[in-house]
Amino acid sequence: MLKFTKSKIEAFIQKVDFKKGNGLVPAIVQDASTNKVLMQAYMNEEALRLTLASGKTHFWSRTKGRIWMKGEESGHYSLVQNAFLDCDNDAILFKVQQVGPVCHTGEESCFFKPIETEDNQAVDAKMLERLFEVIKERIQNPSEKSYVSRLTSKGEDAVLQKIGEEAVEVILAAKTNNPDETIYEAADEIFHILVMFAQKGIPLNSIFEELDRRHKNKTQK
Repeated sequence: MLKFTKSKIEAFIQKVDFKKGNGLVPAIVQDASTNKVLMQAYMNEEALRLTLASGKTHFWSRTKGRIWMKGEESGHYSLVQNAFLDCDNDAILFKVQQVGPVCHTGEESCFFKPIETEDNQAVDAKMLERLFEVIKERIQNPSEKSYVSRLTSKGEDAVLQKIGEEAVEVILAAKTNNPDETIYEAADEIFHILVMFAQKGIPLNSIFEELDRRHKNKTQK
């Protein structure tokens, strides 16, 4: 989640053409990991400023006549990763990591009514990026309902203990030759490693960079 500086916010806002839409501009929200378009709404200048300052999307409701933050009731926030102006400076694209379904219907995207049915997109490693952003948000904005918030509030040792416990569970599951159980326990282990990285402020991408460095060292010899 990015929170932009005041100077960057003002510089960006000065470029936006609010006049063409009588004070409003369309705002398109796109998943930063999958590139799937999640929703479209409208922003006025204040909503845009709040979005860039907080790192969570805010919009202007034309029906309620007020600013609202995505997730203010559901907790399904859109965590801003970047913002792009279109060629005419009168529409904005936000790349986000989405916490929970974006649509009030419970769908992953508000655009779920195609003319022609498409195959569902396969889940891949980009899921880790989305999960990591949610974990960071739960640490930054603790909630009693959140397992991550409760665990990290107990300190580093509690998180490290869970990593050790889950490592043992992975080994035991693998020894039983039960693929489903092994997958389940491995997912638990990876999850708690992500929690540890978020707690310590270590970027998730640093893992990929290290693996890439090792791969290049091995293959270039």
